[in-house]
Amino acid sequence: MRTRQDLRPRVQKETDPWAISIPPVSIANRVHEEEHMLLWQVRGYTDLLIDGEPLRLLSGQAVWIPAGAWHSLVVGANSVLLPLEFPVNIIATTLSQVTVFNVDRDLGTPLLAFLQSQASIICAEVNLARQILALIEQSPIVANTLPLPQHPQARRVAALLIANPGDDRTVAQLAATMHVSGRTLERAFLAETGMTLGQWRLQNRMECAAELFKSIDNIAAVAARVGYMSVSAFGRVFKSHFLLTPGEYIERYARGY
Repeated sequence: MRTRQDLRPRVQKETDPWAISIPPVSIANRVHEEEHMLLWQVRGYTDLLIDGEPLRLLSGQAVWIPAGAWHSLVVGANSVLLPLEFPVNIIATTLSQVTVFNVDRDLGTPLLAFLQSQASIICAEVNLARQILALIEQSPIVANTLPLPQHPQARRVAALLIANPGDDRTVAQLAATMHVSGRTLERAFLAETGMTLGQWRLQNRMECAAELFKSIDNIAAVAARVGYMSVSAFGRVFKSHFLLTPGEYIERYARGY
């Protein structure tokens, strides 16, 4: 029988740096039509050519490559590049250009959790893609015209929902994050915006969906981005808000963009 002492971690001996030898890896020119790609440089560097433009990605950086962009790459010696896929028919985003950004601890955590869920059965019951996009998009989906509460914690909740309209935490969970009661949040939203938190959240989701439809005609992907796994449920709410189905809205307003 193994004892508790047997389970203690071994003392790691000092590693000879010359013991690690990972050769460079070359990937020929390719294109992903059905997925956006996020490439995260965890160690070392990678030289990329994206739609004919050279780019060197350094440790601690990541690059967003939108679907349809041709790219080739050479991962440097002793370097590690982690790829994440975001299917275009599952999640919508305003990121339409190649975008380089730094990966700090706040972003690194959901990126690792996303990789973990793709590679194993360890999968948190949360939409990590929505959280990641909310962190890396350069600005909120829509220039928000909704009234904002002035109460500090309520205003912070509003900011979270503007950044990630699909955030599906309950009022109680959002309140716990802010260390206030759900009643406090509800009172602040109603008194300062004229809407309950639920009403404010729904209106924010619909305005964001309408903005996404200006550049994306995939209704399921937009529905998922703003928090609806059921396209039919999303369609009903959207029609009650705009008096048009998503398809009618796209045809009438979004085709001109």
